[in-house]
Amino acid sequence: MEQLFVRRNSFGHIANNVARPLRVIATCAVDTEPWSVTVDEMGLAVRTGNSIQASGKLGDLIAGLTKVLFDTNHLADVGPLYPTLATTRLQPRLARRAKFLKSHSEIRHNLEDRKRAERLPDRRAFWELVRIVMTEQPLTFMDELRFAAIRIMILTGFRIGEATLLPAEWRTDRHYYDSKQQPAGELGGYSQSLMIRHFAEKQQAKNADSRVLVDRTHYVPQMFEEIVTETLTRAAEITSPLRNTLRKQTETGRVLPDFALSELAPITQIYTRLTGNAFWLDVSEEQKRSWIQKCRNNYSIECFDELQKMQEQRCIHSQGEMSAAARIYFRRMTKYDGSHALVLRNSGGTAISVGGRRDMSKVFVKIGDLENYLRVASASKLSDTEPFRLTDRSFASWEFLFLHPKRSLAEERNKGICDITRYAAVGRPDTTLVNLSLGEQKSCDTLFKRYGQSDDDKDLVLTSHTLRHLQNTELLRLGVADTIISKRFNRRSVAQSYEYDHRSLAEELDQLELPVEVEMALGDKASTVAKMIQSGRASGPIVDAFKRIQGSEGDTAAFEFLKVEADGFHATPYGHCVNSFTVDPCPKHLECFSGCRHLSATNLPENRSHLQTLELKLIAAVETAEARPSKSIGRTNQIQHAKVRLDGVRTLLATKQGEKPFPDGPDLSLPRRTGVMDG
Repeated sequence: MEQLFVRRNSFGHIANNVARPLRVIATCAVDTEPWSVTVDEMGLAVRTGNSIQASGKLGDLIAGLTKVLFDTNHLADVGPLYPTLATTRLQPRLARRAKFLKSHSEIRHNLEDRKRAERLPDRRAFWELVRIVMTEQPLTFMDELRFAAIRIMILTGFRIGEATLLPAEWRTDRHYYDSKQQPAGELGGYSQSLMIRHFAEKQQAKNADSRVLVDRTHYVPQMFEEIVTETLTRAAEITSPLRNTLRKQTETGRVLPDFALSELAPITQIYTRLTGNAFWLDVSEEQKRSWIQKCRNNYSIECFDELQKMQEQRCIHSQGEMSAAARIYFRRMTKYDGSHALVLRNSGGTAISVGGRRDMSKVFVKIGDLENYLRVASASKLSDTEPFRLTDRSFASWEFLFLHPKRSLAEERNKGICDITRYAAVGRPDTTLVNLSLGEQKSCDTLFKRYGQSDDDKDLVLTSHTLRHLQNTELLRLGVADTIISKRFNRRSVAQSYEYDHRSLAEELDQLELPVEVEMALGDKASTVAKMIQSGRASGPIVDAFKRIQGSEGDTAAFEFLKVEADGFHATPYGHCVNSFTVDPCPKHLECFSGCRHLSATNLPENRSHLQTLELKLIAAVETAEARPSKSIGRTNQIQHAKVRLDGVRTLLATKQGEKPFPDGPDLSLPRRTGVMDG
């Protein structure tokens, strides 16, 4: 009730992400009332979910549901339950992350490493996908639609649902004028821009109906206008016959609206409409390949009509007979299975049997009988005629752009071609149009396998959402304002755009500007340090001296000082250090985590990986030392030494990027004070 009427989630989301994990919990706690469920039973449900679904998704859903349903609403007598499951829930992700990092043959510990790089597409998979969708000739109608949708995702950064659910009326042109109604192009600007109309996701207000489509527009940069227009215009042209068929079916409520219900139609005309197979007559393989290539060039009505007329003429002149596949198809439909069967008739309307070598071109079917049969026996192949809702009106299924034939086995499985001008089963698009073809979910056949040039290319996979992360990162890298990026991606706040920011530190520093003459005088390394100081990402004695000189003597003297001391920037395995080691080596021997005030925290995955590994080693060292029975001073010093470093590592892990974990630590750049034992 809450999911349907309060949260207003879709039926598919509730069935997969709520009802399914609840069934697993109910199965594992079969003899327990819902309010008496315990941590052990929830843990068993999570382990059961992980065993059912190897990816760990189901177990993760069960643990998440424990938090948002049982704990949030205080349903269980003993609680909260989730904290004990959190470790189990997060463990698979940690394992996958470690595996990702270890998969690199070489990890670069420098400014070029991108943060959270696992959210970006694999470089090789991305460029192979670009090569496929931009240069390869699609082998099927469905592949051509996939190519078009993926091109749009690459060029616009759309989510997979936004790309596949584009409306057929996608184009919006915006014109710009000055206050005197003069075109902006005549004044040095742009008079017109291209916008893509689309249905943006994650736009619903709180407690609003999640099934309502939210209409938005997306600006297309001028450099992409030609390819976007060409891609979407082509998609609209080839899906036009399917759109016409679906519109007739929606408006009439019929399956075969081109025929009257009382009409007797020859099965030679019906076969293609039910199966999509353009060949109902026995045709040689050479002729078949020729016709497939001809029809695949433009999927025009004229080409498919010509193919059907050729088969009809050959049938009339007894130059061929109905294919074995078509014969078997109709014979199966006439078999009574206890609930339904199709009656075949002769030209007079009398029921007949189709056994033996009957001339199938003279066999007919009553359209009314056929539609009744299809609604019962082939309900899954009926067209998707249910309308959607916009905020102000309904939106018919035939108004979508990427309409496709439903289960067109003749083309997808049997390497033939689907006659989209006659096929009666028309489907509206969804995310499976793209994600199954990228290997995002386990699939036996992907675009990489079909079009890859090498065996290694055929094994590639790519997650569609990484394309959105990539475009967001590239826009930030190129200096586009975060407000513009947020508006482009229909975000509610600028902060959301920085969740998609995967620039390396070097790329972030490139966006900071120094005076040209200063940057040329400083050189690369000194300029990098100056930009880090400007952005507040560096700290240490050099930074303090720079700021002090800048305040007392001005920018010129400060930059001159920095030019000499620029060697004081170092990327360590644990963070960034700004301290000069020109004369003396690091006094901490790179034990930055033991209280060094020169250390600046980063969020690079490599740094965090080193710190997490070190934390585990220090914990083990403390436990080993404390387990020894000795009470010697050496044991006490050893434990104290390890605990100090363990506390430092944990402090560094908890420190935000760019901040100093030990701001009050000793200044190791100063000479060490002499003690009474020093000579």
